[in-house]
Order: sequence, then C-alpha cells, then structure tokens
Amino acid sequence: MSAPVWCADLAAAFWAELGDAPPFPRDLRESASWFRVVVVELPGLSVTGVCHWLARRGVQIELDEPARPLRGCLYADRGEAFAFLDAADDAAERRFSLAHELGHFLRDYWGPRRVVAGRLGPAAVDVLDGLREPTFEERLSAVLRDVSVGPFAHLMRRDEAGRPLTPAERHSEEAADRLAFELLAPAARLDGCDDRGALAAALVDEYGLPPEPAARYAKLLLPGAPKPEPFVARLLIV
Repeated sequence: MSAPVWCADLAAAFWAELGDAPPFPRDLRESASWFRVVVVELPGLSVTGVCHWLARRGVQIELDEPARPLRGCLYADRGEAFAFLDAADDAAERRFSLAHELGHFLRDYWGPRRVVAGRLGPAAVDVLDGLREPTFEERLSAVLRDVSVGPFAHLMRRDEAGRPLTPAERHSEEAADRLAFELLAPAARLDGCDDRGALAAALVDEYGLPPEPAARYAKLLLPGAPKPEPFVARLLIV
C-alpha cells in the first residue's frame, strides 16, 4: 500500500519540519502549533460562529455562505492559521477533523507558499498575502516557473445538501482527507492486511480514526476487484 506521491511528499515534509512523529493514535495539536496553527474548539461550530470569533479578535471576513454547521474550519493569513473544531465532537472526530484541516493547511496554503518562496524568492509571499500586486518580473517568472502568484481563495462553498459546490472544492476536500489519512495512519504501515473489515477495525482501534473515515480509508486502500462491464458480465455468465 502506498500514498499518492504528492501526499507522501507533503507528509514527509511535515514530519521533517517537526523531527519526530508522535505515537499512535496521533495527537496533532502540538504538531499544529509548530506550524503556527492554533486549535480553537467551539461548541456547535458554524460559519457564523467562526466569523463572530474572528471578528471579536479584530479579523473581519466576508463570506457569502449560509449559517450552516461545520465539523471543522481553517482560517489562514500571513503564515499563521486557526483550525476550528466542534467541541461537542468526540475525541476521534476531533482528531480526524484537525488532521483534515492540517491537510488543507499543508496542501492549499503552506505548500504553495513554500513553492512560491523557493522559486520566486521570499518577497513574492507578500503577493500571496494580498499585501501588494505582483511585479511584471514576478508575473513573468511565475509563468516560466509554473507557479501561481495570486492571493488564496476560500473553498467553503457548499450546495443545499452540504456537498462541495465546485470541482476544485470537491478535489480540495478529497485531498485534505487523503493527507489526513496519511498523517494519522501512513499507508506504508498498513501493508500486509488484505481484509477490508479488519483494516477498518485496526484504523479505529490502533490509529484512532472515527468509524466512517476509517471505512472510507480502508476502501481506498483495498478497493476490491472492479465490477465487469455489463457486456463482459454476460459473456462470463454464458
């Protein structure tokens, strides 16, 4: 079993910054603080609650989003971030929610900033923070080096059923989950298990994942044989 290259690389960079990974089941709070991500637990977490919490601390954000409940939320600006969790969730849910928000932070925020600083220089990060417009030279270099130098956008929009609204938002959510899985239960450690039910149980008991994400991760790692096309199935029956 193995993680996608992008996922394994980001997880490796994360642990390289920290030095040592915590034991299983992993509590990522201390790891988050190293990356200047502050964990905030609010009862009945919602879009409105996050906006009010930030507003009381002088941070005004405008979101064209309904006042819907949240399981987790990430706010990042100028190299720092707040990871919001629902205080009413149990320990396993909060563990996974934090890993998911760290997945967003690493993939959608920290990773791109790291790439831009490495390819265009540290000064280009000011463009990502919205402090200034990119210079002509930075725009040209960005094109030549295949990086984006625009400010980051939020990925919170959902439809009436609570599903991500656009392909980009759906992909971001799936990627954050995949990176959360890798941080909490690295795929390489799960080699040798070929029973999906046993794997899901181990992910709950040993690695501390909630049952539903554990089942999804087990299915991702052990997808099973693909179903044959109808025509092929008929041939097999005959």
